[in-house]
Amino acid sequence: MQVTAGDKGMNEQVKIKLLKADGTEHEFWTLDGKRLWDSLADSGMDIDGSCGGNGLCGKCKLRVEGDTNPISDKEREYLLPEEIKQGFRLACYCNVHAPLKVYLDYSGQEHAASSTIPLPSSDQGPALIQVKQFFIPGMDNEEPVSLHRRLRMALPSYDLDLNMDNLAFLSRLDRSGRPSLELRALVHPGNRVQYIGSKSCQAFGIALDIGTTTIFAALLDLQKKQTVAVISRSNLQKTFGADIVARLSYALDNPDGLQTLRRVLINSINGCLEEMTLEVGIGFEDIYAFSVVGNPVMLHFFLGLNPAGFAAAPYLGLFSDQLTCSARTVGLHAAQEAECYILPQIGGFVGADTVAALLSIPMDQDHTYLLVDIGTNGEIVLKHQEQMWAASAAAGPAFEGGGITCGMRAGEGAIDRVFPGQGSGLEFNVLGNDLPRGLCGSAVIDLLAYFLETGLINKHGIISGQESGSLPIDSTQNGDQIVLLGEEQTAHGLKITINQEDIRQIQLAKAAIRSAIDSLLNEAGVGYGQIDCIYLAGSFGNYINPVSALRIGLLPQVPVSAIKSIGNAAGLGAMQVLLSSSLWERAGLMSEKIRHIEIAKGDGFQELFLSQIDFPGNEELI
Repeated sequence: MQVTAGDKGMNEQVKIKLLKADGTEHEFWTLDGKRLWDSLADSGMDIDGSCGGNGLCGKCKLRVEGDTNPISDKEREYLLPEEIKQGFRLACYCNVHAPLKVYLDYSGQEHAASSTIPLPSSDQGPALIQVKQFFIPGMDNEEPVSLHRRLRMALPSYDLDLNMDNLAFLSRLDRSGRPSLELRALVHPGNRVQYIGSKSCQAFGIALDIGTTTIFAALLDLQKKQTVAVISRSNLQKTFGADIVARLSYALDNPDGLQTLRRVLINSINGCLEEMTLEVGIGFEDIYAFSVVGNPVMLHFFLGLNPAGFAAAPYLGLFSDQLTCSARTVGLHAAQEAECYILPQIGGFVGADTVAALLSIPMDQDHTYLLVDIGTNGEIVLKHQEQMWAASAAAGPAFEGGGITCGMRAGEGAIDRVFPGQGSGLEFNVLGNDLPRGLCGSAVIDLLAYFLETGLINKHGIISGQESGSLPIDSTQNGDQIVLLGEEQTAHGLKITINQEDIRQIQLAKAAIRSAIDSLLNEAGVGYGQIDCIYLAGSFGNYINPVSALRIGLLPQVPVSAIKSIGNAAGLGAMQVLLSSSLWERAGLMSEKIRHIEIAKGDGFQELFLSQIDFPGNEELI
């Protein structure tokens, strides 16, 4: 009997060949009739998009060759006629019915800012995990003393908590007639000793910053107090939603949602560990400590704890204080005795990553400052006269390219900066050695500042309809769009544009961040003129042009010299905690002193938010 595609059962497997932009290929199998989006997600592929495969964002565009279901009218709304001719589909609308070739239009690797991470100073006292050298006497047949008692006698001020495997290992070294035995004890905070090894004992730690978009990890030698490897990888949870709200919905609406998100996260982290340990030439058994930071929802996913408390007011999770737990229990590749030191949270959606970022700012900075970490969930902290206030802002994915027609993450072919060129044109900085494929959020901010200066848009964000210099304006059925690059100037043969809806998305994200900043300033009674410094944290903050940020009103009007980019301050703070037990203690004390403000509950917040949607007029600029 001949079997056609329509007769095949759902149990029949179909092969998919994935071809990436860098030339690499990957093959995997899926079931006949399954969505391409689900097939890619199940195989661990990094899928672009911001709606978790719900068919709402139109960002999971892929060029496909093979038998699939016809394009629906709804899918056509997200695709240009030129894209349809070239074979582009949305993975969330596309069903697999035969072997497919799927072409990714990007390499799948984000540009990490890890090379810009400074090495933490080691002048903050002893490391979080210390290695103590000591000796015990050998077995005396005349007056025999048990091995465990001799260990306790050699370490009288320490709390021994050795497992039986460790004690059995030491017994093999403790031969009768041996005069003495040189050992190394790994000392955890509180003088707890959970492992004792021979003189060749190595001790490494991992600093983890679990971001909504990116996972940063650093491998540190705890004895030498040195950073030996760093890595930054995409958080593959974004397959199930670009922001916290979408992932919360997935976790709560699906029976195995929380377990799925946790498994994806732990697998991503373990992948980072494998790469770093291989690079340095050590084993997982040499890793004894993890310092872990992230926003509260990410930390709940990390521990496999129910995040339902963040789905509605008062937005309270199951824990907010410092926690210590077994790394093996969490599922991390590490020594059996390894522990995770999870930094404290502040409140609401302001998490341990913000506390870690504050640790990276020197304590002697006795001035009024703002710490601003701009991401899908922005965090802002105000320090003034020894008091601190914190708030979060749901900016959404626009600053990271989500929800922008030609937006993308900071990967190969992404335009990350825009400069006025000679004459009336523009110059673009493109990541990698390729033609441009799309726009990073930092580039969009540069462009909007340029549009405001040249009159292409007005203070309300409306495209004027009049071309300026070399940038033409196309009229489409969805409104006007400003053409930045033509088809012949891009890697995918499609125009790179900005339209009215793109501008609106940035305006809404800008208003969220700015209204949170102004709410804290109002709460503290601090004026713009009293701000001595604005610290921009995070990888996105590292790329923002301060002049452009001021021009669009993302930041208060302060001198440009007062704005300082401090890179991945959360990752740096997590690294410093591993190298300093006093900073671990300071983190706990600091989090208790910071006052969390739920800005959405404040009087007049809605009016404040709406007032920040417009861009500043020339009369408002300093």
